[in-house]
Amino acid sequence: MKRIIPILALLLAGCGHTPQPAEETVFVSIAPLKYIAEQIADSGTRIEVLVPETTSPESYEPTVQQIKALVEARAYISTGLIDFEQALAGKIREIAPDTKMLDLSEGIAVLENGSSHDHSGHRHGTDPHIWLSPAIVSDMGHRIADLWTALRPDSAALYHRRADRFAERIDSLDRYIRRSLSGAKRTDFAIGHTSLTYFAADYGLGQIAIEADGKEPSVKTMKRLVDSLQRSGIKAVLFQRQTSDAAARTIARELPGGRAVEFDPLAENWLENMYRLTDSLQVILNE
Repeated sequence: MKRIIPILALLLAGCGHTPQPAEETVFVSIAPLKYIAEQIADSGTRIEVLVPETTSPESYEPTVQQIKALVEARAYISTGLIDFEQALAGKIREIAPDTKMLDLSEGIAVLENGSSHDHSGHRHGTDPHIWLSPAIVSDMGHRIADLWTALRPDSAALYHRRADRFAERIDSLDRYIRRSLSGAKRTDFAIGHTSLTYFAADYGLGQIAIEADGKEPSVKTMKRLVDSLQRSGIKAVLFQRQTSDAAARTIARELPGGRAVEFDPLAENWLENMYRLTDSLQVILNE
C-alpha cells in the first residue's frame, strides 16, 4: 500500500485549488457496503465501489482515476479495518478535508482469532469482515442513516425509516439463521481464509481456518488438519473466490467424501449472500 502516498502527493501537487465535494457521489470501499448503503439512500445518491468484487481487498491499490474521483466525493464509507482503507483515509483527510468519512468499525470490539479487543487501528491477525455479522450490519444501517442525514438534513426522517425497515429485514434473516442452524450435528466448520469470525461468534459456531495469518499451511500442518477434520466428521471446506483455494481443495480431497464449497464474502447483494451462506452451512454442519 506504499504506492498510495506518492500517488496522492502527485494529485495534490497538480491541483491549483482545494477539491470541492461532488454533489451526489458517495464512495464505499467494498461491494457489500454498497448494498447496505443503498438500503438507506434515496434515488439521488450515486454510490461507487473502490474494490472490484473479484479482487481481494488485502492486495488492492486504488487507481489514480479512483483517487481523483474519491477526493471530490461527498463522502467515503469504509470498514476501517483493511490496510488500504486506513492508508487511504489518512491521505484523504489531508487533501480533501470536506469529504465526510464514516469508519464503520468505530465502537466495535473487533475480533482476533475468536477473541475481542479494543479497536485502535489495524492489528496483525484482526479479522476485518465485520459486515458478515447481521447484528453489526443492522447497526451499520443506522450509522449510515446518520451520515445521509448530515449530507441532506431535510430527508432525515426518510433515512431513518429506511434504516428501521432494513433492520427488520435483518431481524428476519437472524431468525432464519438461528432456526436453520439450531440442532445441527456439529458446530465446527472448516474454511480456507478466515472470514467468518463475527458470524461464528454471533451463532455459537467454531471456525477452523486452513490458512494462518494469510499463509497457506505447510505439508505437516495440512496432514494434521486433515486428521483433525476427519476425526470431527467434517467433510466440506469453504473457500473464498478472491484468494487461493489450493490448500482448501487439497484438504477437501483428502477427506472421505470431502468437497470444497465456494463462499464469496464480497458479493454485492449482502442479504441474498447471507441466506446462501446459511443454507450452505446448514448442509455442512449436518453431513
